[in-house]
Amino acid sequence: MQASKKPRPAKPAFAGIKGRNAADVFLRTAQQHHVQVSVMADVKANIIITASSIVLTLALNRMDDPGYRKSVVLLVPFLTLALLFAIVAVLPKHRPLHWAAGAPKPPGFNLLFFGHFATLPKQRFLHEMAEVLKSDAAMYETACEDIYGIGYYLAQYKYRFLRWSYAFFLAGFLLAAGAQGLRLLD
Repeated sequence: MQASKKPRPAKPAFAGIKGRNAADVFLRTAQQHHVQVSVMADVKANIIITASSIVLTLALNRMDDPGYRKSVVLLVPFLTLALLFAIVAVLPKHRPLHWAAGAPKPPGFNLLFFGHFATLPKQRFLHEMAEVLKSDAAMYETACEDIYGIGYYLAQYKYRFLRWSYAFFLAGFLLAAGAQGLRLLD
């Protein structure tokens, strides 16, 4: 029989990483890219909000015209949904995570995200940042957690709702155009 071996404790993923310029540039570029993608999502959502609002206003003014009524009735619900999903895409969605003094860091707590660190007193925040800055590995791990958090938020919230917004916007126009096309063929 073999003697049972005690499992070795797992090394933290970033334990052996030394600071170097290439890693710094890599992480900064990834973080900036995610922020830029977030800005692009906001711009796209604002375009849908503006376009939907204008078209809704114009369409509702045509509701009394019998030639456009069917198209307007088809278009309005889809534009309303597109507008609502675009608004949801740009609404801030974060829940504050509280990190009690002396307690381990809560899962998902991002020391670089204002919505999380704002729950800490200033001195506690400065202390936690000083702890991160003591080691290259801790800095890289914190930066990677931030990049992951931004990417997760973009995929699960902003772009998911933005995709639905565009789908409803397009579907509404296609259905309304189809209804108008059929009306013209009659």
